[in-house]
Amino acid sequence: MRDRLLNIFNYLDDNSIKYFLLRPIDFTKKVDDIDLVITRTEFSHLLNVLIKDSKKTHIKYSNARESIQLFIDNILLDIKFNMCFLPRKSLFFTKNIPSCNTIIKEDRYFFPNIDDEVLFTFWTYHLLLDKANSSLSSTYLIYLDNYSNRWKKMIESKNFIKWTKLIFKDNSIKAIDLISSYFTNNLTGLNYSDNKKIQSLAIKSNKLILNFYFDKYYFKFLRLSGMIEKKRTIKEIQNKINYEV
Repeated sequence: MRDRLLNIFNYLDDNSIKYFLLRPIDFTKKVDDIDLVITRTEFSHLLNVLIKDSKKTHIKYSNARESIQLFIDNILLDIKFNMCFLPRKSLFFTKNIPSCNTIIKEDRYFFPNIDDEVLFTFWTYHLLLDKANSSLSSTYLIYLDNYSNRWKKMIESKNFIKWTKLIFKDNSIKAIDLISSYFTNNLTGLNYSDNKKIQSLAIKSNKLILNFYFDKYYFKFLRLSGMIEKKRTIKEIQNKINYEV
């Protein structure tokens, strides 16, 4: 698994594709997908490279906004075009998108090669805002190993405060209080109720209640209709990327 994933990251780097790995990957275990942020411009560049290559590729639409699934040699790249939050990515930001290459740590993990406070920010909100239950995430235990003893410093960092204000607006202090309460309990026992509290706060802060439920049922319809599972060619997506992706 390590070499197959390394080939993907090297391919992106060698072709000057800017990307951001949203969460670390334990390559000693089965990997279902790679969560990446790649802007539409960079994604178009990647498609132009791939269409001239011999790699086995296909594309599927995603069950969330601002997202698409790209398969390269049977490795799934779950791509977000912007920094997105909530289960169907109803909340997204088009600016301040980081990018970096990856590094290997402890001969076991791929990590984004970026400042720790940036990784902490997006990893934390990935677990709390995107997941129904953080503790069921494949990276939950890795997250605890990295931040259970350093969380106070991390939530006071400039990047975390900046993004907390962007996400929660006037409710940013309330959000930080909620997150602090989770860490005070060593993040043990985090469950559906805890995630729902902070997700509801993000929805309320951005007046997204209608969008949230529209997205929930819209993407359910697409999934049931078979639209999401349909395999698509690179050429097909290139012709539609400015309109449907």
